[in-house]
Amino acid sequence: MCVLLGRPGSPWLAHAARLGLGVRDDIRGTWAARVLRVGAAMRSERPDLVITKAKKAARMAAWGRAMSGGSHVALFLGATHELDRARWIDRFTWRHVAAGIVVAHGQKRWYVSAGFGPSRKLYVLWKGVDLVRFDAARSKTTAVRTALGLGPHEVAIGTIGRLAWQKGIGDLLDAVPLVRARCPSARFFIVGGGRDAEAVAKAVAGLDGSVTLLGQRDDVPELLAALDIVVLSSRREAMAQTTLEGMAVGRPVISTTTIGADEAIEHGVSGLLVPVADPRALAEAIVGLAADPARRAALGAAARRRIGEHFTAAHTLDRSEAVFRAIVDAARPAAG
Repeated sequence: MCVLLGRPGSPWLAHAARLGLGVRDDIRGTWAARVLRVGAAMRSERPDLVITKAKKAARMAAWGRAMSGGSHVALFLGATHELDRARWIDRFTWRHVAAGIVVAHGQKRWYVSAGFGPSRKLYVLWKGVDLVRFDAARSKTTAVRTALGLGPHEVAIGTIGRLAWQKGIGDLLDAVPLVRARCPSARFFIVGGGRDAEAVAKAVAGLDGSVTLLGQRDDVPELLAALDIVVLSSRREAMAQTTLEGMAVGRPVISTTTIGADEAIEHGVSGLLVPVADPRALAEAIVGLAADPARRAALGAAARRRIGEHFTAAHTLDRSEAVFRAIVDAARPAAG
């Protein structure tokens, strides 16, 4: 049995309720009230395992565990730097959770080196993609390219994600004129929004119309399928979902060597890896693929196969069950 706990009015909680899942909207009130409510929910539901997303929820569950015992708590860490040894509350939280769940082996090594060990307390759970949706998107490629105003000989390069400094948008924009000087048919598309959206728009305005900002979109699979090259220029990341989604539609992905990128992409086989914060290296990789349709097709096909073999939603569900069972088993007192 699964029960979801969240804030009143949360869209994801309402969606879960419509699906018939158990839900509780107990995370409300002051900080102290929320801690007490979370602890009460844990005592009432008596789950074998509490999975928390983000450190604020983990702190509440850790306090609940410390006050009432019972349920084991696992903290899902979607990125690096979510915990800091310099903060006592992070040390307290880590001490009172049974495990941390990370999305890449490289991320596991990062947390251990940052003082959040031992290694056996961290479990790797690779992300997954719903291939049915992304395979279907490929049938709309021609229509989407037409809607984007792409000519038959233009090469579409795009990135999708939150517009924030760690996503390396500035590095991508620095690479644009280097690419265009050697490949005038290249056109760039940026999908997403975020706190740096205004600054990005100002920077794009000086690039002679070679970059199109598409804002927030609901048709991400279709947009990815319409691209010739998908770029992830992040400076800090952990197994970027867009990397997996670009690979899922059979497109070659060029990614910086952020954590987990080398676990998704086999360099030179199912995509390309370039150094972080190196616009020239990024431009060189883009130009090389833009001039070589056959290589783009080969990398894209290998990328699609790799997703099918290792990164589907079904794989993630199977791995999730195994990880959750391992955490509960490891947290139980030894018999005798």
